[in-house]
Amino acid sequence: MSKIKMTTMAVITLSVIIVILLFWLGKWGTEAVSTSTPLTVSTANALEEPIFPFYGTQYVLIDELPFIRQLGFTVVLNDFSYEASPTEWIAYLNAAQAQNLKVIAWLWPEGWQLNRLTQKWTIDAQAELFLKSVANHPALLAVYGLHEPYWMECEGCGYTTAQMQALYQAIKKIAPVPIYSEINGFAFWAEQGPATTIANGICDYCQTAFYPFLTDGSYQHDELLQHLNREIAALQRHAPQSQLIWTMPAMSHVEDQLRMPTSSEMFDYARLVYAREEIWGAWWYMWRWDDELYPDYLAKHPQLFWTVCEIARTIVADAQQKRSPDSPLPPSVECNTSSQYLPMISHRR
Repeated sequence: MSKIKMTTMAVITLSVIIVILLFWLGKWGTEAVSTSTPLTVSTANALEEPIFPFYGTQYVLIDELPFIRQLGFTVVLNDFSYEASPTEWIAYLNAAQAQNLKVIAWLWPEGWQLNRLTQKWTIDAQAELFLKSVANHPALLAVYGLHEPYWMECEGCGYTTAQMQALYQAIKKIAPVPIYSEINGFAFWAEQGPATTIANGICDYCQTAFYPFLTDGSYQHDELLQHLNREIAALQRHAPQSQLIWTMPAMSHVEDQLRMPTSSEMFDYARLVYAREEIWGAWWYMWRWDDELYPDYLAKHPQLFWTVCEIARTIVADAQQKRSPDSPLPPSVECNTSSQYLPMISHRR
Protein backbone atom coordinates (compact mmCIF):
# COMPACT_ATOMS: atom_id res chain seq x y z
CA MET A 1 0.00 0.00 0.00
CA SER A 2 1.37 3.40 -0.93
CA LYS A 3 2.36 5.95 1.67
CA ILE A 4 -0.22 8.34 0.24
CA LYS A 5 -3.07 5.84 0.79
CA MET A 6 -1.80 4.98 4.28
CA THR A 7 -1.61 8.68 5.15
CA THR A 8 -5.11 9.28 3.80
CA MET A 9 -6.57 6.38 5.79
CA ALA A 10 -4.80 7.59 8.94
CA VAL A 11 -6.23 11.07 8.50
CA ILE A 12 -9.73 9.68 7.95
CA THR A 13 -9.46 7.41 10.99
CA LEU A 14 -8.20 10.27 13.16
CA SER A 15 -10.97 12.54 11.95
CA VAL A 16 -13.61 9.94 12.83
CA ILE A 17 -12.14 9.56 16.31
CA ILE A 18 -12.13 13.35 16.83
CA VAL A 19 -15.78 13.65 15.70
CA ILE A 20 -16.85 10.86 18.07
CA LEU A 21 -14.89 12.43 20.92
CA LEU A 22 -16.37 15.88 20.32
CA PHE A 23 -19.89 14.41 20.15
CA TRP A 24 -19.36 12.55 23.42
CA LEU A 25 -17.91 15.61 25.14
CA GLY A 26 -20.71 17.83 23.83
CA LYS A 27 -23.37 15.41 25.03
CA TRP A 28 -21.71 15.10 28.44
CA GLY A 29 -21.37 18.89 28.73
CA THR A 30 -25.03 19.41 27.83
CA GLU A 31 -26.13 16.88 30.41
CA ALA A 32 -23.90 18.52 33.02
CA VAL A 33 -25.45 21.92 32.39
CA SER A 34 -28.99 20.57 32.41
CA THR A 35 -28.51 19.01 35.83
CA SER A 36 -27.41 22.27 37.45
CA THR A 37 -28.83 25.81 37.68
CA PRO A 38 -25.95 28.23 37.34
CA LEU A 39 -26.63 31.85 38.33
CA THR A 40 -26.81 34.23 35.42
CA VAL A 41 -25.68 37.73 36.32
CA SER A 42 -26.77 40.44 33.95
CA THR A 43 -24.11 42.82 32.73
CA ALA A 44 -26.44 44.91 30.60
CA ASN A 45 -26.23 48.66 31.15
CA ALA A 46 -23.62 48.11 33.85
CA LEU A 47 -22.88 51.15 36.00
CA GLU A 48 -19.80 50.11 37.90
CA GLU A 49 -19.90 53.13 40.20
CA PRO A 50 -23.05 54.88 41.43
CA ILE A 51 -23.42 58.58 40.76
CA PHE A 52 -23.40 60.52 44.03
CA PRO A 53 -25.42 61.93 45.55
CA PHE A 54 -27.90 59.20 44.68
CA TYR A 55 -31.69 59.53 44.66
CA GLY A 56 -33.63 56.60 46.02
CA THR A 57 -36.71 55.04 47.54
CA GLN A 58 -37.43 51.90 49.55
CA TYR A 59 -39.46 48.69 49.18
CA VAL A 60 -40.11 48.38 45.47
CA LEU A 61 -41.63 45.31 43.81
CA ILE A 62 -39.57 43.79 41.03
CA ASP A 63 -42.09 44.60 38.29
CA GLU A 64 -42.21 48.26 39.41
CA LEU A 65 -38.51 48.86 38.83
CA PRO A 66 -38.95 50.25 35.29
CA PHE A 67 -41.53 52.75 36.56
CA ILE A 68 -39.31 53.72 39.48
CA ARG A 69 -36.54 54.54 37.01
CA GLN A 70 -38.99 56.64 34.99
CA LEU A 71 -39.53 58.74 38.10
CA GLY A 72 -35.80 59.51 38.23
CA PHE A 73 -34.71 57.23 41.05
CA THR A 74 -31.24 55.71 40.78
CA VAL A 75 -31.11 53.51 43.91
CA VAL A 76 -33.65 51.27 45.66
CA LEU A 77 -33.56 49.49 49.00
CA ASN A 78 -35.50 46.25 49.17
CA ASP A 79 -35.78 43.23 51.42
CA PHE A 80 -34.52 39.88 50.13
CA SER A 81 -36.30 36.90 51.64
CA TYR A 82 -34.18 34.68 53.86
CA GLU A 83 -36.16 31.71 52.52
CA ALA A 84 -35.43 32.51 48.88
CA SER A 85 -32.79 30.96 46.65
CA PRO A 86 -29.76 32.64 45.06
CA THR A 87 -31.62 32.53 41.75
CA GLU A 88 -34.40 34.68 43.21
CA TRP A 89 -31.99 37.13 44.81
CA ILE A 90 -30.06 37.52 41.58
CA ALA A 91 -33.28 37.95 39.59
CA TYR A 92 -34.10 41.14 41.49
CA LEU A 93 -30.58 42.49 41.03
CA ASN A 94 -30.69 41.67 37.31
CA ALA A 95 -34.01 43.47 36.96
CA ALA A 96 -32.59 46.51 38.71
CA GLN A 97 -29.45 46.42 36.59
CA ALA A 98 -31.54 46.41 33.43
CA GLN A 99 -32.96 49.78 34.57
CA ASN A 100 -29.60 51.29 35.62
CA LEU A 101 -30.64 51.06 39.27
CA LYS A 102 -28.37 50.25 42.20
CA VAL A 103 -29.68 48.17 45.10
CA ILE A 104 -29.17 48.01 48.84
CA ALA A 105 -30.13 44.42 49.63
CA TRP A 106 -31.62 43.62 53.03
CA LEU A 107 -31.70 39.94 53.91
CA TRP A 108 -34.80 39.51 56.06
CA PRO A 109 -34.90 38.00 58.58
CA GLU A 110 -31.23 38.76 59.10
CA GLY A 111 -28.99 35.74 59.34
CA TRP A 112 -26.57 37.09 61.94
CA GLN A 113 -26.97 36.96 65.68
CA LEU A 114 -24.86 38.10 68.63
CA ASN A 115 -24.20 35.77 71.55
CA ARG A 116 -24.11 38.29 74.38
CA LEU A 117 -22.30 35.89 76.69
CA THR A 118 -19.38 35.19 74.36
CA GLN A 119 -19.67 38.49 72.45
CA LYS A 120 -19.33 36.51 69.21
CA TRP A 121 -21.43 36.93 66.11
CA THR A 122 -22.82 33.90 64.32
CA ILE A 123 -23.54 34.26 60.61
CA ASP A 124 -25.55 31.24 59.54
CA ALA A 125 -25.16 29.27 56.33
CA GLN A 126 -28.07 30.92 54.51
CA ALA A 127 -26.78 34.40 55.30
CA GLU A 128 -23.32 33.39 54.14
CA LEU A 129 -24.82 32.07 50.90
CA PHE A 130 -26.67 35.36 50.44
CA LEU A 131 -23.53 37.44 50.95
CA LYS A 132 -21.50 35.36 48.52
CA SER A 133 -24.33 35.30 45.94
CA VAL A 134 -24.87 39.06 45.71
CA ALA A 135 -21.33 40.26 46.44
CA ASN A 136 -20.05 40.70 42.89
CA HIS A 137 -23.26 41.73 41.18
CA PRO A 138 -22.84 45.06 39.36
CA ALA A 139 -26.22 46.30 40.62
CA LEU A 140 -25.32 45.90 44.29
CA LEU A 141 -24.57 49.12 46.12
CA ALA A 142 -24.47 47.61 49.62
CA VAL A 143 -25.83 44.95 51.93
CA TYR A 144 -28.05 46.04 54.80
CA GLY A 145 -26.29 45.45 58.11
CA LEU A 146 -28.42 46.52 61.07
CA HIS A 147 -31.59 48.54 61.70
CA GLU A 148 -31.48 51.15 64.48
CA PRO A 149 -28.80 49.07 66.23
CA TYR A 150 -28.30 51.33 69.26
CA TRP A 151 -32.01 51.01 70.05
CA MET A 152 -33.28 47.59 68.92
CA GLU A 153 -36.86 48.29 70.01
CA CYS A 154 -36.21 48.87 73.71
CA GLU A 155 -33.99 50.76 76.15
CA GLY A 156 -30.78 48.83 76.71
CA CYS A 157 -31.52 46.25 74.02
CA GLY A 158 -29.22 47.71 71.41
CA TYR A 159 -25.67 46.91 70.41
CA THR A 160 -22.54 48.78 71.34
CA THR A 161 -20.20 50.33 68.82
CA ALA A 162 -17.63 47.62 69.49
CA GLN A 163 -20.20 44.88 68.84
CA MET A 164 -21.21 46.47 65.56
CA GLN A 165 -17.60 46.78 64.48
CA ALA A 166 -17.20 43.06 65.14
CA LEU A 167 -20.18 42.29 62.88
CA TYR A 168 -18.78 44.57 60.19
CA GLN A 169 -15.51 42.64 60.22
CA ALA A 170 -17.28 39.26 60.27
CA ILE A 171 -19.36 40.14 57.18
CA LYS A 172 -16.33 41.47 55.31
CA LYS A 173 -14.46 38.21 55.95
CA ILE A 174 -17.18 36.31 54.10
CA ALA A 175 -17.62 38.74 51.20
CA PRO A 176 -16.13 42.17 50.44
CA VAL A 177 -19.50 43.91 50.31
CA PRO A 178 -20.15 47.53 51.30
CA ILE A 179 -22.38 47.68 54.38
CA TYR A 180 -25.32 50.03 54.96
CA SER A 181 -26.97 50.47 58.36
CA GLU A 182 -29.79 52.73 59.50
CA ILE A 183 -28.44 54.34 62.66
CA ASN A 184 -30.94 57.21 63.09
CA GLY A 185 -29.45 59.80 65.42
CA PHE A 186 -25.65 60.03 65.27
CA ALA A 187 -25.58 63.06 67.55
CA PHE A 188 -28.17 61.78 70.03
CA TRP A 189 -26.46 58.43 70.54
CA ALA A 190 -23.02 60.04 70.86
CA GLU A 191 -24.41 62.13 73.70
CA GLN A 192 -25.37 58.94 75.56
CA GLY A 193 -21.73 57.89 75.95
CA PRO A 194 -18.79 56.21 74.19
CA ALA A 195 -20.50 52.82 73.96
CA THR A 196 -23.05 54.27 71.55
CA THR A 197 -20.88 56.80 69.75
CA ILE A 198 -20.64 55.92 66.07
CA ALA A 199 -17.16 55.17 64.75
CA ASN A 200 -15.39 54.00 61.63
CA GLY A 201 -15.86 50.34 60.82
CA ILE A 202 -19.60 50.13 61.55
CA CYS A 203 -21.11 50.98 58.17
CA ASP A 204 -19.73 52.20 54.86
CA TYR A 205 -23.04 53.98 54.28
CA CYS A 206 -24.62 55.23 57.50
CA GLN A 207 -28.18 56.53 57.55
CA THR A 208 -30.00 59.08 59.63
CA ALA A 209 -33.27 60.99 59.28
CA PHE A 210 -35.59 63.73 60.48
CA TYR A 211 -39.40 63.68 60.23
CA PRO A 212 -40.74 67.24 60.25
CA PHE A 213 -44.22 66.78 58.76
CA LEU A 214 -46.73 66.53 61.62
CA THR A 215 -50.44 65.70 61.64
CA ASP A 216 -51.27 69.15 63.04
CA GLY A 217 -50.24 70.47 59.62
CA SER A 218 -46.91 71.92 60.73
CA TYR A 219 -43.58 71.61 58.98
CA GLN A 220 -40.65 71.81 61.39
CA HIS A 221 -38.38 73.56 58.91
CA ASP A 222 -36.02 75.20 61.40
CA GLU A 223 -35.66 71.98 63.40
CA LEU A 224 -34.77 70.17 60.18
CA LEU A 225 -31.95 72.62 59.50
CA GLN A 226 -30.62 72.18 63.02
CA HIS A 227 -30.79 68.41 62.74
CA LEU A 228 -28.95 68.44 59.42
CA ASN A 229 -26.11 70.40 60.98
CA ARG A 230 -25.93 68.21 64.09
CA GLU A 231 -25.96 64.90 62.22
CA ILE A 232 -23.43 65.95 59.61
CA ALA A 233 -21.06 67.25 62.29
CA ALA A 234 -21.44 64.10 64.42
CA LEU A 235 -20.66 61.68 61.60
CA GLN A 236 -17.71 63.73 60.37
CA ARG A 237 -16.30 63.91 63.88
CA HIS A 238 -16.75 60.28 64.91
CA ALA A 239 -16.82 58.27 61.65
CA PRO A 240 -15.18 60.36 58.92
CA GLN A 241 -14.61 57.32 56.68
CA SER A 242 -18.35 56.60 56.45
CA GLN A 243 -20.71 58.16 53.93
CA LEU A 244 -23.90 59.83 55.15
CA ILE A 245 -27.26 58.78 53.71
CA TRP A 246 -30.38 60.78 54.57
CA THR A 247 -34.00 59.59 54.79
CA MET A 248 -36.67 62.02 53.59
CA PRO A 249 -40.15 61.05 54.85
CA ALA A 250 -42.98 60.28 52.45
CA MET A 251 -45.34 58.34 54.70
CA SER A 252 -47.66 58.67 57.68
CA HIS A 253 -47.38 57.17 61.15
CA VAL A 254 -50.27 57.49 63.59
CA GLU A 255 -48.40 56.92 66.86
CA ASP A 256 -45.67 59.46 65.99
CA GLN A 257 -48.23 61.88 64.50
CA LEU A 258 -46.52 62.02 61.13
CA ARG A 259 -48.22 62.85 57.82
CA MET A 260 -47.45 62.78 54.12
CA PRO A 261 -45.74 65.96 52.87
CA THR A 262 -47.18 68.26 50.25
CA SER A 263 -45.48 68.84 46.90
CA SER A 264 -44.00 72.19 47.98
CA GLU A 265 -42.73 70.66 51.23
CA MET A 266 -41.03 67.85 49.31
CA PHE A 267 -39.27 70.36 47.07
CA ASP A 268 -38.10 72.35 50.08
CA TYR A 269 -36.87 69.29 51.98
CA ALA A 270 -34.96 67.98 48.95
CA ARG A 271 -33.32 71.37 48.34
CA LEU A 272 -32.03 71.47 51.92
CA VAL A 273 -30.68 67.90 51.77
CA TYR A 274 -29.04 68.00 48.33
CA ALA A 275 -27.45 71.36 49.07
CA ARG A 276 -25.21 69.62 51.61
CA GLU A 277 -22.12 68.15 49.97
CA GLU A 278 -21.55 65.89 52.99
CA ILE A 279 -24.65 63.85 52.09
CA TRP A 280 -23.98 61.02 49.63
CA GLY A 281 -27.57 60.10 48.88
CA ALA A 282 -31.14 60.36 50.09
CA TRP A 283 -34.31 58.27 50.08
CA TRP A 284 -37.98 59.05 49.93
CA TYR A 285 -39.20 56.71 52.65
CA MET A 286 -41.11 54.80 51.53
CA TRP A 287 -42.51 53.66 48.18
CA ARG A 288 -44.66 50.85 49.60
CA TRP A 289 -45.39 49.14 52.89
CA ASP A 290 -47.26 45.96 53.71
CA ASP A 291 -48.90 46.39 57.11
CA GLU A 292 -50.64 48.96 59.31
CA LEU A 293 -47.49 50.52 60.74
CA TYR A 294 -47.42 53.09 57.94
CA PRO A 295 -50.95 53.51 56.55
CA ASP A 296 -49.83 56.01 53.92
CA TYR A 297 -46.86 55.99 51.55
CA LEU A 298 -45.67 57.35 48.23
CA ALA A 299 -47.18 54.75 45.88
CA LYS A 300 -50.66 55.79 47.10
CA HIS A 301 -50.12 59.37 45.89
CA PRO A 302 -49.78 59.55 42.11
CA GLN A 303 -50.41 63.28 42.37
CA LEU A 304 -46.89 63.48 43.86
CA PHE A 305 -45.17 61.45 41.14
CA TRP A 306 -44.49 64.55 39.05
CA THR A 307 -42.97 66.17 42.14
CA VAL A 308 -40.68 63.19 42.74
CA CYS A 309 -39.61 63.19 39.10
CA GLU A 310 -39.08 66.93 38.86
CA ILE A 311 -36.89 66.88 41.98
CA ALA A 312 -34.74 64.27 40.23
CA ARG A 313 -34.60 66.30 37.03
CA THR A 314 -33.63 69.56 38.70
CA ILE A 315 -32.40 69.46 42.31
CA VAL A 316 -30.71 66.05 42.22
CA ALA A 317 -29.26 66.42 38.72
CA ASP A 318 -27.73 69.78 39.69
CA ALA A 319 -26.17 68.27 42.81
CA GLN A 320 -24.79 65.32 40.84
CA GLN A 321 -23.29 67.62 38.23
CA LYS A 322 -21.51 69.63 40.92
CA ARG A 323 -20.34 66.62 42.94
CA SER A 324 -19.41 64.27 40.09
CA PRO A 325 -18.50 66.55 37.17
CA ASP A 326 -16.32 63.93 35.50
CA SER A 327 -18.82 61.06 35.76
CA PRO A 328 -21.48 60.32 33.14
CA LEU A 329 -24.81 61.25 34.67
CA PRO A 330 -27.74 58.81 34.69
CA PRO A 331 -30.00 59.15 31.65
CA SER A 332 -32.25 62.16 32.09
CA VAL A 333 -35.93 61.62 32.69
CA GLU A 334 -38.90 63.40 31.17
CA CYS A 335 -41.50 64.16 33.81
CA ASN A 336 -45.14 63.65 32.91
CA THR A 337 -48.05 65.42 34.48
CA SER A 338 -49.48 63.61 37.48
CA SER A 339 -52.59 62.51 35.58
CA GLN A 340 -50.43 60.71 33.00
CA TYR A 341 -48.97 58.51 35.74
CA LEU A 342 -52.36 57.28 36.99
CA PRO A 343 -52.71 54.24 34.66
CA MET A 344 -49.10 53.23 35.29
CA ILE A 345 -49.32 52.23 38.94
CA SER A 346 -51.51 49.92 41.02
CA HIS A 347 -52.05 49.64 44.76
CA ARG A 348 -50.87 46.16 45.59
CA ARG A 349 -49.55 45.02 48.93
